[in-house]
Amino acid sequence: MQRVLRRRIAPVAVVETDPIGNLWAAVGPVDGPHLVVSAHADQIGCTVTYIDEHGFVGFATIGGVDHTLLPGRALVIHTSQGPVDGVVGLRPIHLTPKEERGKAPELHEQYLDIGAADREAALARVAIGDPITFAPRFSELSEGILATPGADNRAGVYAAFRALELYAASPGHTRYTALSTVHEETTLLGAKTHALRVRPDCVVVVDVDFASDYPGAEPRKMGGEVKLGRGPVLARGTGSNPRLFDLANEVASAEGIAVQIKAAPGSMSTDADELIAAGGAALSLSLPLRYMHSPNEIVCAADLEAAARLLAALAVRLGEVFVPGYFAV
Repeated sequence: MQRVLRRRIAPVAVVETDPIGNLWAAVGPVDGPHLVVSAHADQIGCTVTYIDEHGFVGFATIGGVDHTLLPGRALVIHTSQGPVDGVVGLRPIHLTPKEERGKAPELHEQYLDIGAADREAALARVAIGDPITFAPRFSELSEGILATPGADNRAGVYAAFRALELYAASPGHTRYTALSTVHEETTLLGAKTHALRVRPDCVVVVDVDFASDYPGAEPRKMGGEVKLGRGPVLARGTGSNPRLFDLANEVASAEGIAVQIKAAPGSMSTDADELIAAGGAALSLSLPLRYMHSPNEIVCAADLEAAARLLAALAVRLGEVFVPGYFAV
């Protein structure tokens, strides 16, 4: 992900990285108000932990992986020699006792079959600690409705850095930094590291949020109604500075960009919880997503583009209105 960003953004901004894997780039005057727009590039997955004498690969999860989704699933091991395809073993229903049907084996009972004859053959191809992801797949289910693993949070990264491109084409007085963090799904360590590095005037964290527009979804239990294609979601409440929220909402209205509002009564459970520590005003901007942490997460392309336009316009407007103490509450 970071390599793709580096190639894409190099024509418009100087790209910087750190040893942990964060990547960022900035445009705009260095003496203007500083806006950091952050999104995490990492995704959920697994890691190789063990290889038995028959060449079958044991694994542990990285991030919030539902182990019931894995049996029979195609996965990819990312090795130093390149990707290795595998399939999570699944006992045929014909051989499964009735009382066990419909139940997934516990994680420690699952294994990945890479077609190796034995441990030596497997170790020639994979190593302990190699990361594992769902097999990559990208499909457009209907016009603008996209299904792919890792939309959480590649969608957010796209919005943050697309906004950088839009702002670079017509910059204002704001210093706009787009930041792609790592380790959000596990330790928030990428955000923690960057929060120690910068002291921006404001931070917008772009991530995904639970869409509530599919059968069985219950908006009242999910924190509110969120629908694909209705625009990005502005969080109002804990973790969102009131003046920054109002400014973003005003900019959206002025630009004709539809947004959805969702209450934020507690922890955001995103990089926002760490980047607030950088000291600036913070706002969470989310993209509606169906089937979070699954092999096929669904987003709407129009929501991503709307978020990018909103962020670029917010940067312009911030440069027009900002004075020291503007975000004080």
